[in-house]
Amino acid sequence: MSIRARVTLFGLAVVGGVLALFGIVVYVVLAAGVPPTQDQALAARSRQVAAALPATVAVAGEVPGGADPARDDEIYVVVLDRSGRVLLATGRPPRVPAGRVGFLTASAGGAPVRVHARPWTGGTVLAVQTTRKVSNDRAGLAILIIVYVLLAFPVAGVAIFLVAGRALRPLGQLAALADGIGRSVDLTRRLPPAPRADALGRLTTSFNTMMDRLAGVFEAQRRFTADASHELRTPLTTIRSNAGFLLRHPDAAPADREAALRDIAGESERMSRLVDSLLTLARADAGQRLSLVPVDLAGLAESVCRQARTLHPDREISCATTPTPDVAGDRDALAQLIWILLDNAAKYTQAGGTIWVAVTQRGRRAQLHVSDDGPGLPPGSEHKVFERFHRADPARSGGGAGLGLSIAAWIVRAHGGTIVAANNARGGASFVAELPSH
Repeated sequence: MSIRARVTLFGLAVVGGVLALFGIVVYVVLAAGVPPTQDQALAARSRQVAAALPATVAVAGEVPGGADPARDDEIYVVVLDRSGRVLLATGRPPRVPAGRVGFLTASAGGAPVRVHARPWTGGTVLAVQTTRKVSNDRAGLAILIIVYVLLAFPVAGVAIFLVAGRALRPLGQLAALADGIGRSVDLTRRLPPAPRADALGRLTTSFNTMMDRLAGVFEAQRRFTADASHELRTPLTTIRSNAGFLLRHPDAAPADREAALRDIAGESERMSRLVDSLLTLARADAGQRLSLVPVDLAGLAESVCRQARTLHPDREISCATTPTPDVAGDRDALAQLIWILLDNAAKYTQAGGTIWVAVTQRGRRAQLHVSDDGPGLPPGSEHKVFERFHRADPARSGGGAGLGLSIAAWIVRAHGGTIVAANNARGGASFVAELPSH
């Protein structure tokens, strides 16, 4: 069953309940006023007759063909003398005690009647009407209310159906658009802007925003796949060409064989690093969560700096730390972060250059600073350096795949921190990672 049909049925159920309650209330209120209305009519008739009668009335008795309360509903008149004798009657006289005045219920011809007795100079005037009139009026009122309810119910159903269709039209457009996108993979299509900021308007805006983000992610994924393919093509081409050379020339000179094998080993190592980086980023995209424990960031930075001095003996690596509270982090991931920033600085620092590493405290957060005295970042690339496969200008081209800083940014985000890049006063690049304390 469609949403429109369900909304219509639910609306009809609500309308039916409201109409039923309204009908009951109206019936109770109006039905309660039927007996007083009858009494008012009887009183008015008795008053009118009493005022018109002379002082004496000749005895005429019951008028032939008068009203019979057993079958007639109209008001008729009975005139009694002071002794209760019937002087004139336009219908069956009721049994009324002599001298009784006011409203009372009696019997006339075996049928219950409502009577209003009014004093008159020569006796009493009775206005009489069958009590069946009240029941008939109430039945007519009930029928009228039921007819109105039955007429209003289908009208309400049609109105709800039309309004629901109009209100749910954007949902139909949304479904059709989603189906069209699924068939054509066209992420540029959007819903027309909503004229009102209601729930459906917000849904339209949210859908268009989601499509914008999805298109951006799809484009980023496409670029990522293309860049990864490009990066893998170079080492694979080198390995394939050198392996082909060795196969075609089994008697090649030892120096040529050694050079080919060295190229194969170097490109294999480079490809292995690239694949490891791609695996790390794939896990990050899949929502991998790190196990966070208290980590002494200052001590970890000093340990990495000691190892880095061995790997980069031609660079001066200065490490300065201040007492800082432990950060909530993953020790291996934080070590990888420091290594990435150090290797990046070493890559763009000439032999004899200096790399500065510092760990300081800012409020309840620890800051990791890594700076170099290399050529610095090109203007406008401070944010782009953290994009995957991004490379700076040739001055900062170190031959890498351009994934290290992307991994560093993911590690910092996974710890709930931030990382920024800028040029320092020496002209080199500086990276500052800020991590929350444990």
